[in-house]
Amino acid sequence: MLTVKDREESGVMIFDLEGQIDGGPESKKLHDMIKENLEKGLKKFILNMQDVRWLNSLGAGILIAAYASTKREEAVLKLNSVSDRVGIVLKTSGLIPEVFEVYDNEQEALNSF
Repeated sequence: MLTVKDREESGVMIFDLEGQIDGGPESKKLHDMIKENLEKGLKKFILNMQDVRWLNSLGAGILIAAYASTKREEAVLKLNSVSDRVGIVLKTSGLIPEVFEVYDNEQEALNSF
């Protein structure tokens, strides 16, 4: 199960994720939230992955869909605080570093905009 909380910091929407990204309804909600913010005209997004314990291929698909939505709208989606366990899945699937920019912490991600 995935819990998603969103907040804005210096014009950047930050999504604090907790749990597992497994492609279920809670994971899909993340993509829906990003699309809603794109419709409002927001262009800068960070996924705070600090409390994501697990990610499977369906969850990676959710992240790819979110990335594609942001790219279509000329927006940017970055990740921060990716655990080793989740990072392995993202690297194996070719999403890091080819697709997502990843930062060690939130402040580094914010500074990168």
